[in-house]
Amino acid sequence: MNKILKNISVDDLEKLRMLLSIIPGNEQKNTVTLRVFTNEYSNMIKQNRSKAYSVSVCSSFKHLTEFFGSGKSIQSIGLKDVEKFVLFLQRKVKKGYRVYVRTIKAAFNKAKDWGYVKENYFQKVKLPKKQQVNPVFLNSDQLLVICDHLKNETIKDIVVFAFYTGMRLDEIVNLRLKNVDLQNKVITVGDDSFTTKGRNQRFVPISEEAEKAIENLELRIQNEKKKIISIKSLSYNRNFVFCKSSGEQFTGDYISKRFKLACKTAGVNQSIHFHSLRHSFASNLVQKGVPLYTIKELLGHSSISTTEIYSHLNMDSLREAVKKLDTSAPLSAGASSEILETRQMQKLNLEENTRLQIFSINSGEKR
Repeated sequence: MNKILKNISVDDLEKLRMLLSIIPGNEQKNTVTLRVFTNEYSNMIKQNRSKAYSVSVCSSFKHLTEFFGSGKSIQSIGLKDVEKFVLFLQRKVKKGYRVYVRTIKAAFNKAKDWGYVKENYFQKVKLPKKQQVNPVFLNSDQLLVICDHLKNETIKDIVVFAFYTGMRLDEIVNLRLKNVDLQNKVITVGDDSFTTKGRNQRFVPISEEAEKAIENLELRIQNEKKKIISIKSLSYNRNFVFCKSSGEQFTGDYISKRFKLACKTAGVNQSIHFHSLRHSFASNLVQKGVPLYTIKELLGHSSISTTEIYSHLNMDSLREAVKKLDTSAPLSAGASSEILETRQMQKLNLEENTRLQIFSINSGEKR
């Protein structure tokens, strides 16, 4: 018996307790621990969501188990416990705690659907309003400065491509050759092999600068391919547009770190990161008068409200609005004097008419 018990893991014991709890007559109480729920939910997310979201889920649960302990029953986590945990997160992760709370809230919604908990108390926690800060963006001159500090030519092409297409980093590293139509100058984002964030396929026209980035990469890879095949006598197979000379796919983390390092050495705003290239694409289009709905389609936003964060950049419309206040204002110092004199005369005439009316009433005279 002792040998059998030694071979049973903690996870097995917790699952056994959960199975026993669903036997008719037994109450489902203190059975599903954070360890069991974390494993089940994380495995489901890995199969159905993006790798980035899966990493976010793991990070969120890491904080949760650090606070409560992996053996904590999720049924025993009440509203007061959740509020204490959120305060703990606010102190520990001042900038990113909202993302963790949102991720855990979604997880406990699933726990409720599975019948593990009767209520999701994370839904009742109200977070303080966050100061909305406009996204940081680059212009073409700043882009050139950063590119000058990128040592890897392929990473440089990727950065330029992102700036002129507005595509997300994971969309770029997963972009396949078959989805780039250089003849019609159109990129297809999202297919059976790659799922976009919004689960919607979209089409992005290829600008001249984006096309140059692809052509530069193609020429460089062709030259490298010849060297690899001649030296190693290996077969060469390439599926992705932006890849290493060996045909191997880049990781988003590698590209992001190289870009951030270039920004640092270039001395640009430290809040600039790779996703800022996507913001730059949208911001520059808004400033050129492109309608927000068109930008929404290019970026693949599911809602126009997401795209509206760039609306403040349309300074022409804002200036036109402010000009409406200037219609009754003087245009020059001379005009100002004339208007003041006219208004003074109008005031005197009004006072004179008022005195005449009063005199007429008091004297009984008719006028």
